[in-house]
Amino acid sequence: MASPAASASQDKPTLGEVVDQIGLGPAQMRSGILGGGVWMADGAELLLIGSVADVLSREWELSRFLKGFVVTIVYTGLMVGNISSGPAGARLGRREVIVCSYAGIFLFSILSSTAGGIGVLLLWRFIVGWSIGFGQPAWLAINAEITPSKYRVVTGGLGQALFTVGELYAALLLQMDDPSLKHLDWRRIIQLGALPSLTLLCFCWPFLHQSPTFLQLKGRHAEAVEVLESMKQDNGALDVSVDFRLAPPPPPEGFLQVMGRQAKVIMSNRLWVPTIAVTYSCFIINLSYYGSLYAFPQVLSSLIDSGAAQQLFIGALWEFPGILVGCVLGMMYPRLTSAKFYLVLLATVLLLFIIGGNNRDKHWAFDICLYCGYYGIKMTPLIGFVIIYQVANEIYPAEARTLGCGLCLAGGRLAAMLGPLVFEGITALTGTWLSFFLLMAAGAVLNLWISDFVPETAHLVLDDSDGESKEN
Repeated sequence: MASPAASASQDKPTLGEVVDQIGLGPAQMRSGILGGGVWMADGAELLLIGSVADVLSREWELSRFLKGFVVTIVYTGLMVGNISSGPAGARLGRREVIVCSYAGIFLFSILSSTAGGIGVLLLWRFIVGWSIGFGQPAWLAINAEITPSKYRVVTGGLGQALFTVGELYAALLLQMDDPSLKHLDWRRIIQLGALPSLTLLCFCWPFLHQSPTFLQLKGRHAEAVEVLESMKQDNGALDVSVDFRLAPPPPPEGFLQVMGRQAKVIMSNRLWVPTIAVTYSCFIINLSYYGSLYAFPQVLSSLIDSGAAQQLFIGALWEFPGILVGCVLGMMYPRLTSAKFYLVLLATVLLLFIIGGNNRDKHWAFDICLYCGYYGIKMTPLIGFVIIYQVANEIYPAEARTLGCGLCLAGGRLAAMLGPLVFEGITALTGTWLSFFLLMAAGAVLNLWISDFVPETAHLVLDDSDGESKEN
């Protein structure tokens, strides 16, 4: 028979229901900027290193493989960081992982700018990538755990917007240094690209709250209530009670035990097929976005006589409508419907870019196809990032959320890691960049079928007291 205290606890709302009652407001905005800034650092670092690859190749006389590998090594680090973020976030805390991420990005970016040879540069860039990947699943977990179910896709979109802000910052650095992208001072650019991480680190340490879900999973109920009280005050929800249902205290576990338990949840009968499907979806998003991010500086400089850097800046601006469309679709339609819309649009704009780029000298209409395809490729993956990354959080219970999300993101990072090498390889093999974009279009079409294996997760309240979710 349950004790009176236990019965009273069961009458209280779950932590997820309390978060829904607190609502959306300044609390989520502050955390979104401070924690979601890992995406801004990501955007700045990745555009810069892809843009200076040609300069590095000429300065150090690199082969095509090494030229692509300078960028691939960053994505390799991102993938490793995504995977290691799960057990670290479950054991140390989501907030602490994000702080370490900013510190690593800044320190090792500065070190990479001092490299005197390709081996040292590859080492430092790998650690930069690991640092970025280390923080991203932790932020996605915090975002899901402090945001009302109705608005999770909106705050998730904020992170993608910050990625674009970082990309715009990098494009401005490139524009000021050399608009043609052919004579860049790569050391100075990498140093300036590290400054956003230092700024975010200085503000994140004192002002970013720990996830209340992490605190309650660790049995730190009073600290979780304190965070919820702060959120309540920030959002003006003064009449909301933050006393939530207690979760049973977790058993003491080591690092490997935590990772093993999380892996067991992810590979359960209910989750292993959706995990594979979402991982493939992340693969296609990352291949289309990051593969293009590497390819565009080279392709545009060959298609456009001048102003390639300006087009990189304009292209980054087109990502904001993509984020907006993703948020609107996520609010109004089921996740799977939104995902299929994005995939059809992605295949269409890739084909437009192929047609326009291959025929632009024949008629002015092909110029329109080229630019519509280019801006569409910059915009459309952002719709997918908003929708698919949200699903990657929502399909997992709290105890396995950072690892499950990290594995899905790692699958995407594998695509980003392979993108530069595949681009260089397929371009060398066929003599044209067109084949690379055709490959991405085929992957998007296949993803339309695979997306049917993902459960619908719209309007789920995350019930983190028992590791399940329920429909609102």
